[in-house]
Amino acid sequence: MTLVSLGILHLHELSPDHETNSEAEWKNAVDIVAVHGLNEDSITAWSAPETGTLWLKDLIPKHIPQARVLSFGYESSPSRFDGPGFVDKIRSLATTLVADLEADRSLGVCRTRPIIFVCHGLGGVIVKKALAHSASSTSPLVAHLNEIFISTFAILFFGTPHININLANWLVLESSGVGDGRAQRPGYSQSSPPKKLQSLESITDQFAPLMKKFYTTFFWEGMPTDFGGYHDFLVEPASAAPAIYESPKCAIVGATHSRMVKLLEWSPSYSTVLATLKRYCLKAPGVINDRWKKARDALARARLNEAHEMAGFRFSLPDKLADHVIKNISKQEARNQHLYTPLLPSVNYIGRKEIREQIRQALLLPETEFIRQSQRRLIVHGIAGSGKSQLCTNFASDNRESYWGIFTIDATSEALAAKSYAEIGKIGGLASTESAGKHYLSQAREPWLLIIDNADSPELHLPSLFPPGDRGHILVTTRNREIQRYGNVGSIELGKLGEEEALYLLLNSAEISPPWDKSTETKGKEIAKILGYLALAIKQAGSAISRKLCNLEDYLAFYQYYRKKRKQKASIASSSAREDIYSAFDLSFEHLDKKQTSTSQDAIEILNIVSFFHFDNIRIEIFESAMRNRRTAQAPSSLISRLQAPRPFPHFLKRASEDTDIYYLRVVLCELYTLSLIGYDEDLKSFRLHPLIHAWARDRIDPKERKIWALLALNTLVEAILLPSDDHKGLDTDLGKDILPHLDECLAACPVEIERFSIPFGRLGIQVAKLIMATHFLNLKDKAETAARCGYVYALCGRFADAARYITMVKDLTVQTLGYDNPRTQMAMMGLANVLWGLGKLEQGIALQKRVVEVRQKWLGSSHRDTLKAMATLGQSLWLNGQYLESLQLLEKTTEKMIDTLGSEDRDTLVVMDNLGVTLGSWQRYEESRAMHERVLRVRQRDAEEDDIDTLTTMSNLAMALLDLGELEQAKEMMSRVYKLRQKKLGKEHPYTLWALCYLSKIYTELGLLDQAERMLEDGIAAGKRSLSEDHLGVLMGCGELARVYARQGRLEEAERLSLSVLQKVKVTRGSEHFDYIFGMWKLGQLYEKKNQVREALDAYRVAFEHTETRLTREHPLAKQIELRIDQLNSSISTNPETTNIKEDHTY
Repeated sequence: MTLVSLGILHLHELSPDHETNSEAEWKNAVDIVAVHGLNEDSITAWSAPETGTLWLKDLIPKHIPQARVLSFGYESSPSRFDGPGFVDKIRSLATTLVADLEADRSLGVCRTRPIIFVCHGLGGVIVKKALAHSASSTSPLVAHLNEIFISTFAILFFGTPHININLANWLVLESSGVGDGRAQRPGYSQSSPPKKLQSLESITDQFAPLMKKFYTTFFWEGMPTDFGGYHDFLVEPASAAPAIYESPKCAIVGATHSRMVKLLEWSPSYSTVLATLKRYCLKAPGVINDRWKKARDALARARLNEAHEMAGFRFSLPDKLADHVIKNISKQEARNQHLYTPLLPSVNYIGRKEIREQIRQALLLPETEFIRQSQRRLIVHGIAGSGKSQLCTNFASDNRESYWGIFTIDATSEALAAKSYAEIGKIGGLASTESAGKHYLSQAREPWLLIIDNADSPELHLPSLFPPGDRGHILVTTRNREIQRYGNVGSIELGKLGEEEALYLLLNSAEISPPWDKSTETKGKEIAKILGYLALAIKQAGSAISRKLCNLEDYLAFYQYYRKKRKQKASIASSSAREDIYSAFDLSFEHLDKKQTSTSQDAIEILNIVSFFHFDNIRIEIFESAMRNRRTAQAPSSLISRLQAPRPFPHFLKRASEDTDIYYLRVVLCELYTLSLIGYDEDLKSFRLHPLIHAWARDRIDPKERKIWALLALNTLVEAILLPSDDHKGLDTDLGKDILPHLDECLAACPVEIERFSIPFGRLGIQVAKLIMATHFLNLKDKAETAARCGYVYALCGRFADAARYITMVKDLTVQTLGYDNPRTQMAMMGLANVLWGLGKLEQGIALQKRVVEVRQKWLGSSHRDTLKAMATLGQSLWLNGQYLESLQLLEKTTEKMIDTLGSEDRDTLVVMDNLGVTLGSWQRYEESRAMHERVLRVRQRDAEEDDIDTLTTMSNLAMALLDLGELEQAKEMMSRVYKLRQKKLGKEHPYTLWALCYLSKIYTELGLLDQAERMLEDGIAAGKRSLSEDHLGVLMGCGELARVYARQGRLEEAERLSLSVLQKVKVTRGSEHFDYIFGMWKLGQLYEKKNQVREALDAYRVAFEHTETRLTREHPLAKQIELRIDQLNSSISTNPETTNIKEDHTY
């Protein structure tokens, strides 16, 4: 790419007829600004290769003479955008675009002229980011950049990705050296490369509030690109023209991504594009002129007050009421509703007054109004132990009346940041997911403060942690100086304390009351200086003095002794930079060790153990549960006791129950707390270590012993986990989520691996080996139990890939050593099957379940409860996989046996009866389905509360049966009740609640309440994407229902686009033979008939019918309906080949 194609290029200037010396007379002039995509430049992107026609230069001026045409070029090699920092690269180009365009328009004396952007591919992403940047540029120093936002009237998006971008295909094009989408790749495989997705969520979310300010039109590529061995869309239609946007959308017929913007005058889509541009050019001058009047008024008001000038201003465009200034904010009831800080506020916080005032001025001034000119972000950086987290905690506490809510994100890792956001989502009554938490903050209209704590990792992409939109204040603490560039209101370096501040902190922590004599102050200043005026080290020294480990006069002698001792221990790791502060911790530790009490020794063991945990949110319940579970474990027989090596546990877990009790733990932890080695959270249910203390605690362990302590940490953690059984429901979900970060840390330090072994003579050989190698097999048993509990926690928290890894270890070992007929093997297989379902590996999960049923039928009999439960689970799985005939046959057989064996009111019998009712409904046996659900509901309502989860499930199933029978009002009343109760019990964005909302919308659709149904579905789909994923079955189901609503509203084109997008995703995730895909194709055929496209309808029906044979079977009523409709259409077409409209009594 040549240098001339970079930056702003003038393709067409206004002709003399439209150009005057007075800007006021250019009333109808418009700037059209083109921004190309990847693998293109500012000329060839828009030029037809056959003729060289550059339509923006050669055609547009003929039809829109009042338009000046510019093109913006940039380095667009796909490899440049590969890897980390994608959003940062977009931001850099966006700011360049705004600066270059503003400069060009300023020099051309046309600063207020309307702008229409024409964007291709990634160019649209750059423009979105540019407009967000321009919109936030309102302070006096950069207000000139705000002119681009004010002047922009419309945007034409050609194949712009709005969800994510798959760089893998682009890299294939780049490596082939072809930019026109005709890649030839000799020697490459015929399959597409693995996806390399870059998320655009943060940019889309930031642009979302601005969306309604502009006119927009979305175009998507009509043909996939040929990559030489496969064909694929560079930008999927669903991403290029999202259904959630109400703007006009259109395909560029017969064109690939590259060719869609290489227009000729006779191109099929040129007239559509030209008409759109002409319409926008006619409307733009009047609207933009009005905007500029309001902008000037806003600017004049903003400059009346110097404080306003310091904070900047934000004006409102005509199509939206002002929401950038929240007035009457004195309503105290709207303030201080949530306070979640990294630490507990320190009531005796020392110093930093100037810095606290800097933070207050950056975030809270002017005090009279809460200005939302942009999201304000301040970075607090400094060395470890300088007090960054405590500073932000105390600032938040001191100013809590200025905020509605204060929240904290643990940015130690992306996973922990996601967990923190999930907790915010839960606080807001939304789903417990990262996206829900971000959405909750982005939509909050009251002022909030977010503290992003410990954002130290160089791998962390900090902007991804900012909530979308322009609301809120953010404080970031970090040791990484590079992060300060993300502070749009500045950054503050927190270094050493001042001498007087350090003295006051030391003596206050040492509990030496003022007034202080000269000798005390002198000695205190010496200690502070030796400790480098570092807040954490000084506080540790004061704690040691207050606990009488030494006195003020002796402290330096003790300190130097331990510093010398640390240097002599070459095996104990510590960097020279940390040596001083580590020595202060050593002094406290040595005091603990010298006490030689059981309490102090247990405190040391717990300190060693938690050094292999994550440093934050260490629940005391973990240790309490480990003690409880250890005691209730069945005592091993004397033979096993002699053979089995003692499993490594800390002493407090190995002692007899009479020696210790649950409350003893509090006494042990108090030893660490009094020495300031740990800090409690506000509820005293969990504790944390400062990251530097956490690092010291692990570093001080002899390297030769670290593996042992890592194993002790893992064993302690795993002992707190109970697997679900008939006697125990398993781990509490919230505790499981809190255990997860500690489990990740433990497994990183002490991986669990179960080695495969080979023994001749099969099972007989293994039985002999168990006697000869008893200790080895018992150790394998311990490893399997650990792996099972790890897998269980991962499954509980939705980490299915990790769960599958560990549960597979257990399954393979138990199959090899115990055989398929062993109950432990069967439990492992059933657990693995559930995890495989979570991974979308449905066939593998069903295969495991079938094997369990076969084994239990052989060894337990077909009437045993465990056999029947396995059959019921398999029947439900078959139904979920679209194998309706097999599901029906198995569930009918299982229900009959359960009623005979267990009784019709047994808990397990009710479950299988309810599932059978659903399966009967899928066979259109609606009366039988209704009767079955009513039978179950009577028992469940009698024996449980109305909001019981199982009861609500049966009510939901019954409501759907009533819908199928046409009893709409009764169905509506019941499903409304289910929705309200689930919302109250589970939260409004829980998957079960959203499922009920989708079902309720179906009933509204059948009642003809289409607008209400549309609103329900749009809200539900947005929530589903936040709490689940875009490709989750529940989200796709909601999109399918929304397509039906569009069709009944007469919005047939939108219905078709959405239907095709959903079908493509269903085909990928569920398979073309699944009922959901077949049913979707059936509905698509009906939609084509509604559009009088009979041949397209017939094609859709044929695809649907072709796939009914394997899973659904030709015996299913839907298969018969499809076959009948195909025959009817074929007959009509053969009679009248010109037929385009065949009426049938059906409703889409």
